[in-house]
Amino acid sequence: MAADGRGAPGHGLLLVRRSPGAVGRWLRTGLVATTVAPLEGWTGVTVAHDTAHTAAPFDVAVEVLAARPVPRRARPAIGLFEVHGRAAVTVHPAGLRRPQLWLVWQPDDGVVETPSLHRLGIETLLAAAGSPDGVRPADVSAVLRTGEGSPLDLLDTLVGVLRLPGRELLVGRDCTGASDVEPSSRGVLMFDRLVADEAQHRAEWEAAWNGRPPGTTSRDAS
Repeated sequence: MAADGRGAPGHGLLLVRRSPGAVGRWLRTGLVATTVAPLEGWTGVTVAHDTAHTAAPFDVAVEVLAARPVPRRARPAIGLFEVHGRAAVTVHPAGLRRPQLWLVWQPDDGVVETPSLHRLGIETLLAAAGSPDGVRPADVSAVLRTGEGSPLDLLDTLVGVLRLPGRELLVGRDCTGASDVEPSSRGVLMFDRLVADEAQHRAEWEAAWNGRPPGTTSRDAS
């Protein structure tokens, strides 16, 4: 949908295997204003604004949407996001307690290592996309190997190669049948309070113990 005066939102697309109504109810429990649209076999989600409703540093809408776990009944889900000059492709696999998987690409270098994130493999990505006929792992690998173009170019190409819907949502943040979903203000307030309390407790602990665990000395910590 149309952006407001806060500036153009970042680019991102989350494809979820649930009805728009069910996805909308889930999004209302989150932190980001979103635009939702029914797509062929999926519900597509993108950010409605560039900032989330939460306080910094958790106020970058695309980052918050990209990192949010998708409910088990809505999996597998696929995410394609432009974050900090990189393209991030994610899969939320079906099954219990399976972690979100990530593949990160940057211009000139192609796919880059992300040791702190669970790695997304090409076969898993294809399976989440429904194993489209005629699309081979080599086809996807060829797209990812190149470092040419922008992150959005890469994501746009992947949508085409994987035969996924939602290009208009990814590139233009709007499409036929799209509607906006706002998060619950109560949930946002509770999240901000939790983050603020945690930061205050950390500051008090560091002030009391000079940044060291109780019972240790500066010599122990060195």
